[in-house]
Amino acid sequence: MLSSIILFITAALGFLCTAFIFGKNKNREHSLINKYLIIITSVTALRFFFLGLSQAFPESNVSKIATVLDKSFIMMMPCFFLYFQNVVRENKFELRNSLHFIVPFLMATFYNTPFFDTSANSDLARKVFFFTCIALCVTYSITGFVLLYKNVWRRKTDIKAIQQQNKLIKNWSIFLYVAFIVLVLIRVATSITSNKPGSFSNEYLWVTGLAWIAIFVKIILTPQILYGYNLLNKTIDAATEKVILSSVWHIRGTLLPIISEKDKKLEEKVNSFLLKYLHQIEEMSFHSPAFRNPDLSLDDIAVALKIPISHVNFIFKYHCNESFTDYKKIVRIHDATKLLEGGYLNNQKIESLAAEVGFSTYNTFHLAFKNITGLTANEYAKRF
Repeated sequence: MLSSIILFITAALGFLCTAFIFGKNKNREHSLINKYLIIITSVTALRFFFLGLSQAFPESNVSKIATVLDKSFIMMMPCFFLYFQNVVRENKFELRNSLHFIVPFLMATFYNTPFFDTSANSDLARKVFFFTCIALCVTYSITGFVLLYKNVWRRKTDIKAIQQQNKLIKNWSIFLYVAFIVLVLIRVATSITSNKPGSFSNEYLWVTGLAWIAIFVKIILTPQILYGYNLLNKTIDAATEKVILSSVWHIRGTLLPIISEKDKKLEEKVNSFLLKYLHQIEEMSFHSPAFRNPDLSLDDIAVALKIPISHVNFIFKYHCNESFTDYKKIVRIHDATKLLEGGYLNNQKIESLAAEVGFSTYNTFHLAFKNITGLTANEYAKRF
């Protein structure tokens, strides 16, 4: 009875998680990486729902559907790998990605045929299927580890706002990778200890249910992971008067203790207008060409916005997590991504793009673009 309850709870959370991710994708808030996650969460939710029904009503025809879904779990392995691959680089769907599903699909189809259970060599077929599954799990575990280790777990940047997102994605990918390994080990262990060696037993299915519950809860409670590495740009795109870039601005209190009496007096004046000032700076940053000026200074911002220069200096000293130099990089790279998405490279060269958005040299542009987006400008443009 307790096992069935856990299975139904897992299914309910899986459906909730799927709806949550689908809603984000439908609103175009996120990218392709979530489509693989939708497949993983929706199929898993269906699987646990029907497995729960089959346990609660063992004599019903539902058990046949549950068996088919359960034996098709092997299709999830390439989904995990492709999800990790798209976390690293958010490419559009490519036909070659479907090649990952050929072997798992053939295996799942064969495993679900009556021949598999009625054949005189069913024990041998079961063992072949089992060891093929193990080989696939090992392959995807190793390739997934190499992919994540090289491109996610060792990723570095000087931009503090990007560092936060990098850490978030690193922790999430480690959590999901470890969960994948644990789920595989549980399936292998239950198979070895079952009455039919080589078959996958559902005796301890509630244990895998608990592991999936942890995954679903993590996704729902930490929606930032769904953005991938492009959180900063997508947050900028969604910015309105009531939305402040929380990863860039430090609104509650100050970053540094204020010792100077002059700055203490300024604090009282700035605090009354802080949110208004920040919104004005964001408007100037992302809705005007001001930052395309390579010589832009804090004085220029103050003059353009008609804000006292002392107030602007105070904001970037005590309320901005980034140096002014790095803040300019964030704004200019966002500008560059919008131009790339609009087809800028169809008629212009990369070098002219660097100059267009305000970089003095191509090298500084290239390093900043890679630091912030995780891609080169050419790689980014190919996505569109």
